[in-house]
Amino acid sequence: MKKQRLSFLVLLLFPLLAFLSGGCFKRLPDKHEVYFNDFEKGSQAKLTIFDHNGKVDSSKIASFNNGKVFGFFNNNRIELDLDHLPEHNALKVEFDLLIHDAWDGNYIRPGSTIPDVWQMMFGNDLVYQTTFSNTTYPQSFPVNYGTGTTSNPPGANAWNRSLPGVCALQSSANGSSLYKIEFLTGHSGGAIKIACNDALQPYMSYCNKSWSIDNLRLTAIKYN
Repeated sequence: MKKQRLSFLVLLLFPLLAFLSGGCFKRLPDKHEVYFNDFEKGSQAKLTIFDHNGKVDSSKIASFNNGKVFGFFNNNRIELDLDHLPEHNALKVEFDLLIHDAWDGNYIRPGSTIPDVWQMMFGNDLVYQTTFSNTTYPQSFPVNYGTGTTSNPPGANAWNRSLPGVCALQSSANGSSLYKIEFLTGHSGGAIKIACNDALQPYMSYCNKSWSIDNLRLTAIKYN
C-alpha cells in the first residue's frame, strides 16, 4: 500500500518538476556584464572628462578611504561611451556616488541662481537632476530638484554618512556621503552613452566640495 502511495506521489510531482525545469527557468533573463571598473588598477578606459574649456586629458584616479575612486570633480562632466553591446532589451547601470565635503543641498548661495545640482543622463534621458547635502541644509535626493517633495533631510537615502572628507571637511568623520545609484531601463541599441555632471557653487572650488564615483558597472539584460 505504501509503494502504491509513493508511486502516486511521483506521478503527481513529475509534471510539476518538468514544468519548473522546462518552463519557469527558461524565462530567466540572460545577463552580460559589459563594463566594470573599480579603478583600483588606475584605468579610466571608456571614460571621458570635460570641463568648461573642453576635454580634460589628465588622469582623474584619486585615493580615498584606502582605495581608488574616479574623481574628484567640481563643475565637470564625465561620459561613459560603450558600443558593440550584446543582444539585449534592457540595460542596468550601477555605481557608488561619493559626495565630498561641504555640499549645501537646496541652499542657493548669494550671487547664484542655482543650488548644488548633480545630474545624470542615460542616452538622451534625464535620470537625475538632484541635490545633496553634507551640511545642515535640506537636499532633494532621492527625488529630482523642483519636482514633488524636494525638501528631504541632509543625507537622505545615503548608504554611509560616516566617511572622511577630502579637503574642507577632511578632519570630520562625516565629511563624505556614499549613495548607491542604480538605474534599469529598456534599451536595445548597439551603443550607449551615460553622462554625469554637476553645477557646484562656488565654481571649481575643489576643496570646498567635490564628487567621485566607484564600482561602475553596466549590465546588458535579455528578457526572454
